[in-house]
Amino acid sequence: MASMDIFEGDAFSIIELTRALENIPFKPAILSGAGLFGARGVRQRTVMIESRDGTLSLIPFSERGSAYESQVPERRDMRAFVCRQFKKQDVLWASEIQAIRDFGSETATQQVQAEVARKMARLRNDAEATFEFHLFNGIQGVVKDPKDGATVINYYTEFGITPAAEVDFDLDNQSPASGALRKRCQAMIESVEDSLGGLAAGQVQLRAECGSAFFSDLVAHKEVRETYLNTAAAADLRGRVGEEVSFGGITFRRYRGGLGFGVPTDKAYFYPEGVEGLFEIYYAPADTFETVNTLGLPLYARMIPDRDRDEWVRLEIESNPLPICTRPQVLRSAKRT
Repeated sequence: MASMDIFEGDAFSIIELTRALENIPFKPAILSGAGLFGARGVRQRTVMIESRDGTLSLIPFSERGSAYESQVPERRDMRAFVCRQFKKQDVLWASEIQAIRDFGSETATQQVQAEVARKMARLRNDAEATFEFHLFNGIQGVVKDPKDGATVINYYTEFGITPAAEVDFDLDNQSPASGALRKRCQAMIESVEDSLGGLAAGQVQLRAECGSAFFSDLVAHKEVRETYLNTAAAADLRGRVGEEVSFGGITFRRYRGGLGFGVPTDKAYFYPEGVEGLFEIYYAPADTFETVNTLGLPLYARMIPDRDRDEWVRLEIESNPLPICTRPQVLRSAKRT
């Protein structure tokens, strides 16, 4: 019969529990499954971000023997940001494992591990939803507290950047001018290209996360329907529309929010894809002696036994993430009407 002593084994150390947590099948959400944010582990809780007001300029022809063209000094601005922590716990009571016995090929340790894994899977599901919340706010240039939605970091304010004006897509117009919607898309792309400067090479791939009403009116728009007419994708527009549609060089996706966050129904958030270093998420190490000064991991798990009464063990998960958009001036928003 299993006893509380079973938790003294290596199978329930922070290293093994964290490794087991990583082996739980990942259920990708919209943004966390897209690979948009590059993950970087850091050894401390504070991340220093340097903003360089660098600009590209053409170098004119010079007469031989003349003075060199002087480079304009860059304006550098350093900011320190703290990786925020979120954590959650569950309890495994002695009464939940007291009936576990050794029989067949499965040991008591393996059976208890299965029960721990079940509880850890529930904790991980909550962690995945929290990561999605942070990435969703990251594409808007802010960091928010999941508890009340309060803005913790506003990267526009931190780096003195004025957000671009919201674009009216005029999707409820019953008689729009010919090509008006495509022109808005092209203007949006060119605006983002200008903001990116030399950061992106080649064509910019723009994506929009849309609210339900925005997406519904977009796919019903005359220009969109005419574009897909007589194509294999036309069947999608005749039936129930899927999750995304491409038009005017932009991929529009209906963002399925939940747990109190998501794109407002009449809005859309735009951001470029495939730009290296544009979106990053830093992970600091857990608050334990075992992990101090090590490179941070996305998620940690540990177990705290009841030393006083031997009645329970507490299962904990912890993460110390900091999502960052390194160039928030490239982000855009739009309204349906």
